[in-house]
Amino acid sequence: MMPVASLEELEEFLGEKLDQFERGPPMVHQGLRLSHVCKQVQLGILSNNASAVRIACRVITEDPSMPFGKCIKSDFARALRQRVHLLSRMQRRDLAAKTCALLALEFCPRETEDYCKLIKKFVPSELLPWIAEVRASDEKSRSLLERLISEGP
Repeated sequence: MMPVASLEELEEFLGEKLDQFERGPPMVHQGLRLSHVCKQVQLGILSNNASAVRIACRVITEDPSMPFGKCIKSDFARALRQRVHLLSRMQRRDLAAKTCALLALEFCPRETEDYCKLIKKFVPSELLPWIAEVRASDEKSRSLLERLISEGP
């Protein structure tokens, strides 16, 4: 997990500038500045911005360590859930793979709940290969996995 503690480090991680998402007065505190830009990315998703969707998918799937990271990633997943039609087939595959990988961990991270709600919106055939491979050992993971299987999209 790559540490990303500032906007500049996120831009380096992504390989692109995020100027389009930096609105409002300049912020001195690096963590708050990063959080603010990520909030703008979330709003960009809700405005059907393809760049915002791509950025959110990369942050979720590549999982950098960030200040407020669990909140940021959960917010991205909730926004993507409202705009699931904007996701490419490859993005859906990567998000399903990441979610299932987290479900297989010894300890289930909090944001996994939001990822599960997101991937439940996918076509079942996109999920079945990934879900079938999950060996959940954590009680929370087992519960989330059972809901994915039983409730479907």
